[in-house]
Amino acid sequence: MEPPEAPPLCRELWGSQEVTWYQGDPRGGLLRLRPPGARAGTGINQVLMRVLLPQGYPHSVSPDYLQYQCWDSLQALCSSLCSSLSARSVLQAMGVGDGAATVTGATLTWLLRDGVGMVTRITFTYLQGSRLDCEAKQWRLAADVINDAALLLELLAPDWPRAGPALLTLAAAGKCVVGVAGGATRTALAVHQARRDNVAEVAAKDSSQETLVNGLGLLLSLLLLPALEGRPWLTWGVVTLLLVTHVIANVRAVGALRLRSLNRPRLRLAVGGALRGGARGGGGAFAVPAPEEVNPREPLLPGFSTRLHLHLGAPLHRLVKSEAELLKAIECSPEQYLIVLRPEEGWVGVGLRRGSPPSTPLLACAHALLLEELLGPPLPPTAPMGAALRRMQGALRRCHGETIMGWIIGVYYRGLL
Repeated sequence: MEPPEAPPLCRELWGSQEVTWYQGDPRGGLLRLRPPGARAGTGINQVLMRVLLPQGYPHSVSPDYLQYQCWDSLQALCSSLCSSLSARSVLQAMGVGDGAATVTGATLTWLLRDGVGMVTRITFTYLQGSRLDCEAKQWRLAADVINDAALLLELLAPDWPRAGPALLTLAAAGKCVVGVAGGATRTALAVHQARRDNVAEVAAKDSSQETLVNGLGLLLSLLLLPALEGRPWLTWGVVTLLLVTHVIANVRAVGALRLRSLNRPRLRLAVGGALRGGARGGGGAFAVPAPEEVNPREPLLPGFSTRLHLHLGAPLHRLVKSEAELLKAIECSPEQYLIVLRPEEGWVGVGLRRGSPPSTPLLACAHALLLEELLGPPLPPTAPMGAALRRMQGALRRCHGETIMGWIIGVYYRGLL
């Protein structure tokens, strides 16, 4: 029902959008009216929105939510179809349909897969668990690439009967890494997407979307598997198409994210952009890039974003080798942390002092990444504070191949700040 020309008694808002107008009727009740420009939704649309989207969408989630979820759903569908094809290969490698295979052999192979998977899960969590939050985009993509590799191993297993158990074991190890990295990064991305303290709901709706996609994948698999039976070349053609689409969809999904927090790759890009992007206004103020500028340039695979390995919170025995070095570092480093640069080792270490404020790790990381940037190409003439920074850059390059202690860093650092 369209609203009358007279102004309504009241307007009902959801976020910033008007959803309902109310007007009095002749009997003293209230009429519910659709505001001008509001989209008329059918009952099915309303049900799907309630089932699949967080309450208050789009105001309750981040602006990149819809684009990310669309690409994520496409990659989930491709993964579901590939998993159906690989499941058949796993059963063949286990001996299903082979009269010479034994139940004991298949059971031992299955147990070996599970055992290796358990060890892999614990080992991966020990080695990389602390990086899954800060490098959520990188490990989200890496998990799906590893998943594709595991699916390929499973598909190849029936063609090499002797190596089949080993291939299935490697595939199980890869899928355990996928389970840990994928689950952890999914939670980190839900925290980013939730904007009204609705992390649990965003995660639950993401699960509902994935369940719906997997259901669609199940229906397509029921049609696809019989059609590919006995056609290996066609099977591999379909698998190749699905895997390529899966990788592209994952790259587009993580590339659509615009995270507003600072991890090391994004902080590195922000520092580099501020140094090389020119000054803003008078006085040589730094023009720090916005998240929308930094995120598209962030490397999407872990380990591809650095020239120096940054060790934040390094133990003292790695920072200094003698009492004299320690005294120099204490004397000339900033008050809240020690910093040592070792270009010959490709390493910069930061030691945090006890009782330092919460902002210290961010400042120390920025300091270390500033040194890394200065070891790169020469700064342009338009760089903010260009004269002082170029002097520091020259000093660092003259010391290349030596351990650069806090006393060298501190002299320039204090002069800059």
